[in-house]
Amino acid sequence: MLGVSTSLRSEISDSGIEVMEAILDLGVEAVELEYRITPSMLREIVPFCRQRKMAILSLHNFSPLPEGVPKEKASGDFFSLSALDKEERGLAVKYTLRTLEWAEELEAKAVVLHMGKIPMAGSMENFLKLYDQKKIAGEEGQEFIREQKKSRARQGEVHLDAGLHSLDRLAREAEKRGVLVGIENRYNIHDLPNLEELKILFKQFAGSPLRYWHDIGHATTQQNLGIQGQEELLENCGSRLIGVHLHGCKGYHDHEAPGSGEEDYPLIKRFLKPDTLRVVETHHRAPKEELLRGLDFLRKQGIL
Repeated sequence: MLGVSTSLRSEISDSGIEVMEAILDLGVEAVELEYRITPSMLREIVPFCRQRKMAILSLHNFSPLPEGVPKEKASGDFFSLSALDKEERGLAVKYTLRTLEWAEELEAKAVVLHMGKIPMAGSMENFLKLYDQKKIAGEEGQEFIREQKKSRARQGEVHLDAGLHSLDRLAREAEKRGVLVGIENRYNIHDLPNLEELKILFKQFAGSPLRYWHDIGHATTQQNLGIQGQEELLENCGSRLIGVHLHGCKGYHDHEAPGSGEEDYPLIKRFLKPDTLRVVETHHRAPKEELLRGLDFLRKQGIL
């Protein structure tokens, strides 16, 4: 089933009803609730969805927005599940557990999860600069990529261990509530998890509700920047695929209308199953007309 993320309007609207009506206006009757949805917006959305029989397919952690967090700072990484600071990690687990509770209450199939970041100041800015200078595939770019991967590997192990500790509690809770947890591939080199870390956590949590959530824009960006090939990512994690975020990506600019960039839809189609959740995750800068064309494009590609 196709859904549209509330990211379509939530950045510029504080009205849950307005966000839902914008999604209905696209001819779509299913939704993913993401991390900009405040408690007051959720109180509007729940009866609206039940009255209109809109399905809530998934929730993107943290949802609803934790108390005291300004909406303009909302993020799936606001509290990090892989933080070395025990207090921050505890808050990340606390609010993820709340998201799982809401997912059960709203009969959503999955919760989409970010795992946090490794401190690597300035790394992505240099990636983007080399890409813009068309040097990313040259000797200078390749040497930079090798050094960045080495730096990440040196720092990543302790953060992964912290993240695995968080996931242990969350996996048990998700199983109890009958909700799947989709670990999302990320945009930046310093985001967790990368492919090797995904392999480790799926091995450690074999048989658990932990699954893989594929974001086509993030994967396209990382491939364009020489960080990670999308096919290798899907070949290794596609058997655990529970859902996909669909949006346009050109270079490293994503969250546009689907089909407007360099996304490889024939590749992703190979890994889709009938029950794979399909969520269009665009932002408000994508005009309605472009989104309608994007939805039509996805239908013609056999993605919907």
